Amino acid sequence: MQNDKIGSGEKGMYIPKAFEVTEKEKLYNFIKNNSFGILFSQDDIGPMATHLPFLLHESGQLSTHMAKANPHWKSLNGKEVLVVFQGPHAYISPTWYHEENTVPTSNYVAAHVYGTVKIVKSKEETVHLMDQMVNLYESGLSEPWTAPFGTKFIDGLMNGIVMLKITINKVEGKWKLNQIHSIERQQNVVNGLRMAKNIISLKSQT
Repeated sequence: MQNDKIGSGEKGMYIPKAFEVTEKEKLYNFIKNNSFGILFSQDDIGPMATHLPFLLHESGQLSTHMAKANPHWKSLNGKEVLVVFQGPHAYISPTWYHEENTVPTSNYVAAHVYGTVKIVKSKEETVHLMDQMVNLYESGLSEPWTAPFGTKFIDGLMNGIVMLKITINKVEGKWKLNQIHSIERQQNVVNGLRMAKNIISLKSQT
């Protein structure tokens, strides 16, 4: 994961060239700003998915945790998984183009991360990773909460989770934002989205 550009390859998300994002810094920043993702895996039983908060490490790893009661983690150690991070998305009406022969679509931003899972067995490392995650999510608050690790209450909760580390093998980014349309059409879509937002805001006030 030392390259400035990452992504590409045959398997994975369908990404037309116009929508492809491969810059590592841009993708990493997106993941950090949209860090609640979905972890997907496949085993003999079938596909499984769990919604989880993630912490991205500059070393090229993700860390997360799930409830020990969740059977999903039991088949993950050493397996490749897919983590999907979803950003802003919106329905695009063909009426906004002000032209004939147009159809509805959706604009969206997303990143797919493929990586190999390692179950963290060390209590010390589990506490360290959990502390990092808590500090990250609390950092924007005026009075951030600090986890009192070592207390009976927190230790009891920590015994009920499983910490995962995911070594990133590949990242794909797709920014589908009307890039294949003219600048005029793109601006018309921006105007349409602003109008729709205002209408929704007015409806919520009535």
